[in-house]
Amino acid sequence: MAYYLLPVVNSVDIVMNRNQIVAGLLIGMAYLAGIATSSAGPKGAGPVHFALGDLRWVSLPEFGGSEAIIYRSSDGRRVAAAFKESGSASFVYPFDEFLYVTEGTARVKVHGGQNFVLRKGDVAYFPEGTSVDFEFSKDFADVTMLVADHEVRWR
Repeated sequence: MAYYLLPVVNSVDIVMNRNQIVAGLLIGMAYLAGIATSSAGPKGAGPVHFALGDLRWVSLPEFGGSEAIIYRSSDGRRVAAAFKESGSASFVYPFDEFLYVTEGTARVKVHGGQNFVLRKGDVAYFPEGTSVDFEFSKDFADVTMLVADHEVRWR
C-alpha cells in the first residue's frame, strides 16, 4: 500500500493512504459541486456533471495547454477545474490546490521541500504559498479543487 506524506496548512504532517486521499478528493469535489450539503455550503447549488471532453476548454499558454472550469462558487473562493498542461512552469500557489492526475506525468520540485513525480492516478495537495517548478509530460492532465479565503485566481 502506498502512503503519501502531505504538508498541511498549519504545518502539521499527516499520513494518508491512496484510498483515503481519493475519497477526500471525491468528497471535496462533491461539496464544491453542491452534491454534499453543509450549513457552510453553496445555497441552491445543484449537482454539476460533465464528461471531460464536453467541458469548455480555453487556452492556458503559460502552462502549455488549456483549462476548463467545472464549478466556481459565487464568491470565487472555491473552484473545481480541469487542466491540460505541458512543458515547464514555475508557480507560487496563491490558493490551496488538491489535484488528481488523469493523464501523463509531472516532475515537481518544491522549493525548500521534497521533489517527486506525479503519475496518472496520483493525488497531491499544495498549500497556499508553496513555490514549485513543474516539468509536465506532453499529455499531462488533472482535475483539481482550488480553495482560498479570498477569490481564487491564477492569471
